[in-house]
Amino acid sequence: MVLAATEDETLLRAWQGGDSAAGAALFDRHHDALVRFFRNKVDDAHRDDLIQQTFLAAQSAGFAGKSAVRTWLIAIAWRRLSDYFRAESRLSKRHAAFGEVSVADMGQSPETHYVQRQERRLLLEGLRQVSLHQQVVLELHYWEEMSGTDIARALELPLGTVKTRLRDGRLALERVLVRIAASDRLLQSTLDDLDAWAVRARAAAGLAEDPGE
Repeated sequence: MVLAATEDETLLRAWQGGDSAAGAALFDRHHDALVRFFRNKVDDAHRDDLIQQTFLAAQSAGFAGKSAVRTWLIAIAWRRLSDYFRAESRLSKRHAAFGEVSVADMGQSPETHYVQRQERRLLLEGLRQVSLHQQVVLELHYWEEMSGTDIARALELPLGTVKTRLRDGRLALERVLVRIAASDRLLQSTLDDLDAWAVRARAAAGLAEDPGE
């Protein structure tokens, strides 16, 4: 892990110094994580644009080395997503507190056609119906295996707040799944599958289906 972080920082410094090949290598290393970050929150067209905005911002942003480069990139991605939703809120005249409403409440409907298993489709839909603040910390925890400390750094939050959102977010997700599951059997298999699904999702670029499923 330390070696990877050192390599990332070397690539970042080289890219910021004008080495386009280093920038391409850094993009390849972290593109999938950013796809996962944006995919279940905005549609595909906006997702790709937000990924580009994140990397463009990273090219000139200061990096103090206080966290891994991936954590720093997620922090930039979170700011880009926040700006996007705040702009959308103004355009649609919604005045709800940012982050306290869900992606579904904000009118977003990201595609789920790439997910075939019912449990995974249900989980994605459930995550979109908890508050955005809860969705973000849950996805970073389960999909990216980020520690509470790294999530706190990425979202610029106290660690206690992150822990609260993880706890409350999991409870809120379970309540949503109870409400939207088509059957008790699907509900139970979805709840049982959350941890295992998260591991498989991390192994499949961009949350694509696992090979052979």
